[in-house]
Amino acid sequence: MRASPSVSVLVGTARLPLNGLSPERVEVLHRINSVPSARVVLTVQGNPLRDIFEDVEAEVARCAAGEPVSLMLLDAQEREHLIFKGVIEQQTMKADRERTELTLRLRHDLEKLRNSHRSQVFQNMSEATVVGSLLAAQQIPATIADMDLRCEQLVQFGCSDWRFIRERLSASGVWAFPSPERVVIAAPGIAFPTLIIRQHALFDSDHVLMEDASWSFSERAQPEKLKTSTWDDHEQRLDTVSAKDVSLGTGAFDSARGNTINREPWQFSRSAPLGLQRTTALSHGLMLSLQAGRASGEFRINGTAEVDLGDTVSIEGYGKAFDGDGIVTAVRHHIDREAGWRTTLTLGCDDMSSEDVPPAQINGLHIGVVRSFKKDTGGMNRLQVHLPVLGDNSDPLWARLAKPYASDMSGFCFYPEPGDEVIVGFLDGDPSFPVIIGSMHNPKNRAPIDLDAKNDVKALIVGKQGMSSQLLFDSGEQRVDLSSPQEQLVFKKGCKLMSGSGLALTSNQLKLSGASSVSVESMSVNFDQKSTPPKKS
Repeated sequence: MRASPSVSVLVGTARLPLNGLSPERVEVLHRINSVPSARVVLTVQGNPLRDIFEDVEAEVARCAAGEPVSLMLLDAQEREHLIFKGVIEQQTMKADRERTELTLRLRHDLEKLRNSHRSQVFQNMSEATVVGSLLAAQQIPATIADMDLRCEQLVQFGCSDWRFIRERLSASGVWAFPSPERVVIAAPGIAFPTLIIRQHALFDSDHVLMEDASWSFSERAQPEKLKTSTWDDHEQRLDTVSAKDVSLGTGAFDSARGNTINREPWQFSRSAPLGLQRTTALSHGLMLSLQAGRASGEFRINGTAEVDLGDTVSIEGYGKAFDGDGIVTAVRHHIDREAGWRTTLTLGCDDMSSEDVPPAQINGLHIGVVRSFKKDTGGMNRLQVHLPVLGDNSDPLWARLAKPYASDMSGFCFYPEPGDEVIVGFLDGDPSFPVIIGSMHNPKNRAPIDLDAKNDVKALIVGKQGMSSQLLFDSGEQRVDLSSPQEQLVFKKGCKLMSGSGLALTSNQLKLSGASSVSVESMSVNFDQKSTPPKKS
């Protein structure tokens, strides 16, 4: 029988061990881009129905859901290993006259990020700073690399902090490698093998031997080539990036090698102006998630705590078709009081693309309120808009303004005023790329003309500080008015031009004519003829 290691369950902020409750079975799972979990089955010695409450009632109470917990393992060489750290998610107790089981389901501290739901705005930050701030808010230590791209504005909309982090990982082409005490975020890559697993030992060497193994090779969803295009709103053209093959192993685990079923290139396109660098990262991330599923395997060995997520493990002794180096994407520990300790290592991913997290879309139209003018240094004539759906205290977003007509040095230039209520849509449903598509009157910002049953009057009215200029069409009176605070031009069975401050008609030639008569009425009429200077001979 395989020797079983000693596992201590440390509970509470003081991390005190359980003494009366004894671990019978422990399962711990760490997987890339996932929240680590564990399951601990605790039993009580003696008559359970009588002794459970007399001897370990206090310990059961300490194991309440929400309490901090750690699992410490003491191996055969009496070395201590912290194999899990997190929080108790669920407590379940089963009892009969022969046996009592207290089962604890545990989650890594990353569960704090998953157990949330909110919207917020990040401005002028790198991807690493955004993700790091969310982890730091929950006191989760992190090392972050390969996420240096800066974003002018990035919006988390209606989702958990963990989902938003997963979105950013997918968009950046990096993986999260959680461990009991920290999270490492980086692009995956092959390194020198941490462990060599063989089918048979060589020359009584100290190789780790395989207990059982499985391999999977798939050409499902494997593109020959992959291109990603996004719109460049400054240059008015598509930014198109061809993804490079991603090698996540050697030999059998070389994810860049295969026989593609369909050689037509895959094309991903977005209308959102991500920029060339972010488009490149997105294209790389898409290819990474697809090719990661080309070759994978699971290998069960005698228990070890020496292998972490992201390490490289070498498989030897099974022949060219199955040997190679691969990246560890999952580590599962099975510890049983009777059967001992086994560790299952996963190399590669069976279907990584199914775990990709697309951006949480903001569907439909939303209300916005225009903020005070701020010059758009990006040269896009954008306005700052507050979106109440993101929260009362959320920062405003830069939003482009849709117009009925917009062409080179000509167009419909009516910009909303600060405080105006506007309707906002989003490119690709991405909350980071809003577009103002219209404005609305309301009881606070009232319409200058009330709607009635006849609906005869149509107008364009521009007002400021109590003064207005307008172009008014009255189909009932067959009249058109063009007016400013001091002047008015009326077309109604003729033309009438009125001004309170005088009129001046100036032209190189001026001709007044009437078919039957011309009338000039005034208190006084002056006609001044300017003499034409004589021509020089």
